[in-house]
Amino acid sequence: MPDIWKRLWYDKAEVEADTVSQVWDTSDSDTPSIATPSLAPAAAPKNIGIFSATAMGVSLMMGSGIFSTPASILGLVGTPSMALILWGLGAVISFGGATAFIELGLTYRRNGGTMRFLAHAFPKPKLMLAYLFSWVMIVCIRPGAIAANGPVIGKYWLYAAGITDSSGWQARAVGFGCITFVTALNIVSAKWSLRLINLLTVVKIVVILVIVITGIIAAAGGIHVAHNDNWSRGFAGTKGDAHAYASALTKVFWAYDGFTNLVYSLGELRRPERNLPWSIGGAVVIVGVLYIMANAAFFIVVPIDVAINSEEILAAEFTFRVFGRSVGQIALPVMIGFSVFG
Repeated sequence: MPDIWKRLWYDKAEVEADTVSQVWDTSDSDTPSIATPSLAPAAAPKNIGIFSATAMGVSLMMGSGIFSTPASILGLVGTPSMALILWGLGAVISFGGATAFIELGLTYRRNGGTMRFLAHAFPKPKLMLAYLFSWVMIVCIRPGAIAANGPVIGKYWLYAAGITDSSGWQARAVGFGCITFVTALNIVSAKWSLRLINLLTVVKIVVILVIVITGIIAAAGGIHVAHNDNWSRGFAGTKGDAHAYASALTKVFWAYDGFTNLVYSLGELRRPERNLPWSIGGAVVIVGVLYIMANAAFFIVVPIDVAINSEEILAAEFTFRVFGRSVGQIALPVMIGFSVFG
C-alpha cells in the first residue's frame, strides 16, 4: 500500500476513534508524528455549536466584496442579467468547494484547516507545502485582503462626509487608521476585539437585509424610484470578451471567499459529523441568496451607466436614491463602512 494512503487510512481510523494523538505513519520512521500519546496536548474545548458555526461562516464571507465589486462586474459583462448569472454561478462553485472542505474536515477533525490537509497529503519533503502555505497566508494573503478592504472603508465614510473625490490617499489614510486601530485592539484585549467583531457582524447583516428588503419593496412599487431599463433590456449589450468574464468571476469569488475559515477551528466544533456540513453549506447558501438579491436590488434602483461609474460606492448610490440625503447619503454609507470594517 503506498505511504500516502497508509497515512490517510491511519489518520481516519484515529479520528473515528477520537483518540488524543494523531500519527501520520506508524511504519515510516522518517515521517514525523504530530504528537505521541504521552506528549499530546489537551483537546480544545468544543464550544462552537451549529448556530455559532453558521454565523461565523456568514460573517467571514460577507466582507467588502458585495459592496465593492458589483459595479465593476457589471462593467465587465455589460448587463445586469449576465452579472446576476455570474453571481449565481459563483454561489454554485463555492458550494462545490465547500463540500470538498466538509469532506476533508470530517476526515481530519482537528484545528489547522488547509495547513493540516496539506501536511497529511504531502508530508515530504519535511512538510514543505504546509509550511509554504502557512508562510504565504501570514505574509501575503491575509495582509493583502486586509489592505484591499481598507480603502473601501475610507471611500464610504468620505462619501458620507460629502467628499466626492475619494479615490486617492484620503481613502487609504482612513483605511490605514482603521487597520491600525484593529491591530492595536487585538494586541491589547482579545475580549474587546471579539465584542467588536460581534457588533460589526450584526451591523453588516442588518445593512445587507436593509438593501435586500428595500429592493423587494421598490420592485413591488412600494418605494418610488426613477424608472430604468436595466432588466427590460435583457441580455442586449452583453459583452463576449472571455478575459472580461474571467476577471468578473475572480471578483465574484473574492466576494464569496471565507467559507473555508471554519475548518481552522474544527477541533472546537461540537458534533462535526452533523454540524460541519450544515454550517458551511448553510453559510454558502445564505450568503449566495443574499448576494443575488442585493445585486438585483442595486440594479432595480440604479441605472446601468450610473452603476458602472459609481465603482466601489454603488451601495451608497443605491441608498441615496432610495432614502435621500440624511439617511441614504450619510447614515447608511457610514454603516456600510462599518460593515466592511467588520
